[in-house]
Amino acid sequence: MKKQENSIRKNNRSNSRLDFAVWNKNLPKSKRSNSHFDFLFGNKNLLKSKRSPRACTRDNNLKFCLYKRSQVTIFIILALIIVVAIALIFVVFRKPTINIPSSTDPAAYVENCIKEYAKEAIENLSKRGGDIKPEGSVKYKGEDIAYLCYNTNFYKPCVNQRPLLIEHIEKEITSYIEPKMRRCFSSLEQELKKKGYEIETGSMNIITELKVKKVVVTIDKEFSMTKEETRKFEQFSAQISHPIYELAEIAMEIANQEARYCYFENLGFMITYPRYDIRKFETGNSDIIYTIKDKPTGKEFTFAIRSCAMPAGL
Repeated sequence: MKKQENSIRKNNRSNSRLDFAVWNKNLPKSKRSNSHFDFLFGNKNLLKSKRSPRACTRDNNLKFCLYKRSQVTIFIILALIIVVAIALIFVVFRKPTINIPSSTDPAAYVENCIKEYAKEAIENLSKRGGDIKPEGSVKYKGEDIAYLCYNTNFYKPCVNQRPLLIEHIEKEITSYIEPKMRRCFSSLEQELKKKGYEIETGSMNIITELKVKKVVVTIDKEFSMTKEETRKFEQFSAQISHPIYELAEIAMEIANQEARYCYFENLGFMITYPRYDIRKFETGNSDIIYTIKDKPTGKEFTFAIRSCAMPAGL
């Protein structure tokens, strides 16, 4: 009897949270229920109402979060496009600044003149076979192209017209820039006199040298300017980056082979020296126009050859 009473008492006192959660979870709950288990099990959706940082991984909010993120991404891209567009407009429409050497710095003033005139000379002679004003020449693309190797007779190899092509080009540059440099010094002298300087000058001697990847022009000339103090100059010089030296050497090699074999294998040469592109064009009058191009710089040298000419119809 005592055992049965004890068991009844235990059953009557079985009100633990576990019994309530497990055995009575299906019981109807009041709207004002404040039970801890009601909050955990019955009202689980309350947790979802708060938008935590991880809410975007849940099904209910995934589309919403992706939409929001896509909007933010679009705004960022549009902002970047606007910034880049403004920067491009500023760069394109900004007026370029040109640094013109002051006449009070004779060395820089003269150097600027040398570079300008030497570049003009190199450009002109490069497209005309090494001559500023070609004499023995053929017309090609509106330019008179000088012959580096020439023979009027049929079947016979040409005779090299410019065996010292590099020295010839140096003389051509010197003769082209000499009168222009005299005007440059005259302008310099006038500008300095306007500023109150006393000028004394001597004779001028120009030396042009073709070197690897550059042209060096040196002017020996005494020049002094006095205003409170005296500044003296004896030499002016400038360097121009240009592969005319290398192009002239290749042109001489082509002329030598045309004079000896009446032919030059340009494809084989380009395989050996891929830096250069050598094209030849036959005019139909037994003239061949050679164009040598330095690929990295884009600079060209053009000249004409007439060798082992064939009569018309053969």
